[in-house]
Amino acid sequence: MADWQPIPVTFRGFMHWQLLTYFGDSMLLLPSAVVLAFALLYNTSRLAPVLYWLVSFGTAGLVASISKVLFLGFLIGSARYNFTGFSGHTTMSTTFWPIFFWFIARGFSFKRPLLWVALGYLFALTIAYSRLVLHAHSPSEVICGFLLGCCCSLFFLAMQRKVAFKPVNLIELLLIVALPLFLVFQGKPATTQHFLGTLAAKLAGMEQPHTRQQLLSLGR
Repeated sequence: MADWQPIPVTFRGFMHWQLLTYFGDSMLLLPSAVVLAFALLYNTSRLAPVLYWLVSFGTAGLVASISKVLFLGFLIGSARYNFTGFSGHTTMSTTFWPIFFWFIARGFSFKRPLLWVALGYLFALTIAYSRLVLHAHSPSEVICGFLLGCCCSLFFLAMQRKVAFKPVNLIELLLIVALPLFLVFQGKPATTQHFLGTLAAKLAGMEQPHTRQQLLSLGR
């Protein structure tokens, strides 16, 4: 099997793609998802949207994490498709950003809110592409992550078709985006991959987690 060939990237382009890919980092999205949960509670005065959101976002993160642990600890993956688990950045950004754009559209009573949702998916798609440009994932991992994120975000949207919204003013919007903007300017990536690797190795009784090269060498 021919190995996946990464997309060439210049150093200047690397910096731009690194900034874009950070919008899918769990260091940014985990606290932002919590902020969005509180915003949903405030703007709908209902617990159901919050629970649906936490279930959707939590499911996306849990499935992606489990797939990584299965590979890192037990070498469960596919050499044929160069698959070592769902792309976490892709999965989480495809779950979060369409809902964030939807929330803004509903809160400001924008016409055609589904167009804003589509913009959220487009933004998530560019984040997914950045994972390929930066050689962080194979195409199969990014595609599967995008599909998983779509399933989770679409589930949430399907449950919220008739939810009533209070208007969002500019001050409230600034409060909602303050934390994400602060984290973007900090630019500190999460250590999720290292944590999952350590966890997987302990669960499997190994000193070091498995690597992509090991999977590819098996050719299965």
